[in-house]
Amino acid sequence: MEDHLKLVSYRSDACLQEAFKTICVNVLKMEAVYNKRRHPFIWKPHLGWVISSPAEVGTGLRASVTVKLLHLAENKRIDDILDRLRLQMEATSCPGVYKISNLQTIGFNEVGLTQLVVDGVQLLIRMEKRLENNSGIDDLVPTQK
Repeated sequence: MEDHLKLVSYRSDACLQEAFKTICVNVLKMEAVYNKRRHPFIWKPHLGWVISSPAEVGTGLRASVTVKLLHLAENKRIDDILDRLRLQMEATSCPGVYKISNLQTIGFNEVGLTQLVVDGVQLLIRMEKRLENNSGIDDLVPTQK
């Protein structure tokens, strides 16, 4: 169940577009090396990158953002909100700081998954700001799952 290959792009400026671009450039470079050795990467339109781990079928892309959510993390609706956004939240070693990432890797292409995380994190930040000001977030909660 371990990754055979893992590319990570860290940025402190919160620019997921640049982080994604870095990953894409490096995947293309690696693909060229593998093609020279006659071991091409396998990509299918309906699955994304075909990899060995059945738990990560699809693109295998895990886009994540680390964000401080002091108030929202304590909200009773956080699990439902994350489920509706198709995101997951993991605690970090810093109190109130969480790693937000996509829950699924199938059904979206790489750009779609990255955009899902960007849009979801932006919404979570809007909710956090509302809660900081003792305002409600009910109107911001997505209606669909």
